[in-house]
Amino acid sequence: MLKEFHVKILAVFFSLITPFIMIWHGDILGSISQYWDTQYQPLFITSNIICSYFFFSLKKWKIPSLLLVLVTAFNHYEFNILHNVFAVSFYFACLHSLFLNKRFRFYIILFIASIFLYPYSIILGEIASIIILCSYHLTVILYKERLLKTKIKINNVL
Repeated sequence: MLKEFHVKILAVFFSLITPFIMIWHGDILGSISQYWDTQYQPLFITSNIICSYFFFSLKKWKIPSLLLVLVTAFNHYEFNILHNVFAVSFYFACLHSLFLNKRFRFYIILFIASIFLYPYSIILGEIASIIILCSYHLTVILYKERLLKTKIKINNVL
């Protein structure tokens, strides 16, 4: 169980830092997907696949997982319309998955608020959405770990 906890934490952390690595070491592009055409393509693909794998391990996040793989598979350059349809679908699938969870409702409000950044700057909206999703998943992971430790302590006392 401890190994799974650490793998999930690393997946969230890697997803969180990827856009910042691409921005700090390169030009600021219009969207994260545009890094497909740069030296950061392997980082873009790896981050999305790790995130998709993480999402797939969660019961209510399988559709966002599939859509993120499709966003990655159909790059914005050659398959612009298809890529954008999958990207928008991914956003709303994440919103739906957030809505299905009865805890941590504050993240739904933040995620919805992030949509207002997109008309101003797509990459800013994407980064805000990524930060919110990573924060949400980190909160859930830590919450579950705390519950598991509490359960173990109770079982040891009994």
